[in-house]
Amino acid sequence: MARSTNSKARRAGMAAGLAARSWDFARRVDWATVMVRARWLAHHSRRLYENLTPAERKEFLSLVVPEKETAYFGPEQRERLRYLVTKALSGKTPGPAPDRR
Repeated sequence: MARSTNSKARRAGMAAGLAARSWDFARRVDWATVMVRARWLAHHSRRLYENLTPAERKEFLSLVVPEKETAYFGPEQRERLRYLVTKALSGKTPGPAPDRR
């Protein structure tokens, strides 16, 4: 009799093994560090959304998230990204805004 590779008992055994491995991994995680980093990220992302206008947020995300069509990140884009990051972190406009090209 051939063993079924997709039997209910086999799937249950695989699920139990996966649960045991994930429980072991969860015990080894430094949860205090995870919590501190999550709070830091939430704080700075909130500053990003409070200090930038919706149009600037959209432009920031389009600059940060790469697209297949954009193979070159020129000096104009770097300068604009530097401007947006400075404004997002400080809340102030750091001089004249560079061109949006």
